[in-house]
Amino acid sequence: MRSPRAPRNMKVKRLTLAPRRPKRGASMAYTLIAEKPEHADAIEQVLARAFGPGRFAKTSERVRERGAVLEHSLTRVALSEVGDVIGVCRIWRVEAGAPIYFLGPLAVDPSQQSAGLGIALVRDAVAACRASGGNGIVLVGAEPFFRPAGFTLIPKDRLSMPGPVDPTRFLWLALRPGGLDKVEGEIKAPKR
Repeated sequence: MRSPRAPRNMKVKRLTLAPRRPKRGASMAYTLIAEKPEHADAIEQVLARAFGPGRFAKTSERVRERGAVLEHSLTRVALSEVGDVIGVCRIWRVEAGAPIYFLGPLAVDPSQQSAGLGIALVRDAVAACRASGGNGIVLVGAEPFFRPAGFTLIPKDRLSMPGPVDPTRFLWLALRPGGLDKVEGEIKAPKR
């Protein structure tokens, strides 16, 4: 199913209009690619629609603000058939006793949710991180959602964040055998 286009006589910027979209959860063809600089504005629009302004109050945002390094080549962006950004799974380089990745935010445009795009983005980003030779990935999210991608609860008192985090939503995944053995302490910016 193709997204409707604006009439030819209308001059509009992509993703600034609210065109009619398929019903929530409708199946839609998409392509997953690494993030490129030209995706930045469209990603911000998807994040705003998915989370609203409250996203900036989350502890995960403190990790990013304190020097986490965005890994564009590992971040995955979902593009619709017409090239619109409809989802993103960002990956950041951090450390906690050893170098690791931090996943988030993960967002799918509300019009495209409930069709499996979120978990597809996660799986593709995990595969990219694994191929990079990384140790592991940490995130804050719903364990039932991330379990199919291999994430499990972090053992109590093993890791901390620069702010409160619900321990039932603090998850990790080893990217190789022993990848999480030396991971402990507070998640912070990587050493340069």
